[in-house]
Amino acid sequence: MISADNLPLHATGSDTDFTVEQYRQLLQLAKKNYKFATYDAIPFGERFVLWRHDCDYSLNRARRLAEVENEAGICATYFINPHCEFYNPLEADQARLIREILAMGHKIGVHFDAAFYSTDNERQLDMQVQHEAALIHQVFGVKPTAFSFHNPNTFLISCDQESYGGLLNCYSKRLKSQVAYCSDSNGYWRFRRLHDVLSDATDSCLQILTHPGWWQESPMPPRQRIFRSVYGRAESVMRNYDDALENSGRVNQVGGLQVLRFIRSVNPDLFELCDYLWNQRRFDSLFIELWRLHESQIRRLSQSVFLNMWNAPASKINSLFQDAKRTINSQDLLRLVFDNTWLYVCNTDDVTYQEWLDVHNQLLAGFDTADHQRIEKGCIYLCNFIKSLAAWGRLQPIKYDGLDNLRNEKECVHEASENSVPSQDPRWESLERSLAGNENGQPKTKKN
Repeated sequence: MISADNLPLHATGSDTDFTVEQYRQLLQLAKKNYKFATYDAIPFGERFVLWRHDCDYSLNRARRLAEVENEAGICATYFINPHCEFYNPLEADQARLIREILAMGHKIGVHFDAAFYSTDNERQLDMQVQHEAALIHQVFGVKPTAFSFHNPNTFLISCDQESYGGLLNCYSKRLKSQVAYCSDSNGYWRFRRLHDVLSDATDSCLQILTHPGWWQESPMPPRQRIFRSVYGRAESVMRNYDDALENSGRVNQVGGLQVLRFIRSVNPDLFELCDYLWNQRRFDSLFIELWRLHESQIRRLSQSVFLNMWNAPASKINSLFQDAKRTINSQDLLRLVFDNTWLYVCNTDDVTYQEWLDVHNQLLAGFDTADHQRIEKGCIYLCNFIKSLAAWGRLQPIKYDGLDNLRNEKECVHEASENSVPSQDPRWESLERSLAGNENGQPKTKKN
């Protein structure tokens, strides 16, 4: 039963319990052994389960669980905290999620944060719960029928009257004493593991508490689940900001970050990572990510040239790029495939490129450059280089920028090789000789 003194029994519970697929199975198990009830019509004396969600971290995850429950034909109650630091139920996008939950037939309740008011007596509690219930009713057009405490302390647990502020108290004396309780607080099963509770089905009635933020598509530790909820919302807020300016025709002043904008249309996930690193001024990490993109672009452009212009055998191209013992320097590959035309295309020179390649190698080796301004300039250099090379590739017979969809090299080779006819192209043979001429797999090239 519910008590502030209860100690968790499953603090080391398995993270694999908290996936959406596992959640589906728990719902089916509960349906098999119990009748689902809601707080406005508790069938005391019968066999039932009250299924409740305290929305502490993410309304997006709440919306996801509501969808799963709706598919299973189950009605749950979602308790909303008007003072939550992780979401704002009065924000348009977040309010839309709550309305969608209600539209699926679920109930809504108040997740009451007494710490916001410094509540210390039951008279205050009664008025404050009534006030928050009225607020939710006004905004969403649905009157809550129950409330739950957020982070209840000993005093709040002692407030065990049947109702406060006209709402049923989920911690009432009757519920605490007559209805068995199971909770996933803090990302693990408190007291008992829910799967065991539902499988044993020895309790005649149950109150199940879950927090939607804990339930993700794949297993992960609790802190990582919260990280995903928090940063997922932050990314959404930033997207809304960018889109709002674009849709209103206003200039989005982003400073040096403007050089990254082209990545957004190529790979939104990569853009979000680079955007985060830039704004956090983590230029060392950003430089490495951009160099990785730059090298993959060179490989893909080279593959396309080998297949579509040099008619090289796909098997040999695969061997060239998939040999784990062979490391191909991007500068050397550019020179071997494109001669020195890339220097003019990308508005750079061999010496400057080599300097930034040395910086890249130092960063990978763990050396602290300590000069963040210089590394920021290197990030700008790489962005301009990648964009220039992409523009050049689109104008070539291959008509490929080396970035599109950031596809796996093997897929590009496989698709293009269907119509490729191996030939004795002297350029391919020269490339093979250059790569084979060094015992470490590095091409021997003539430096300018």
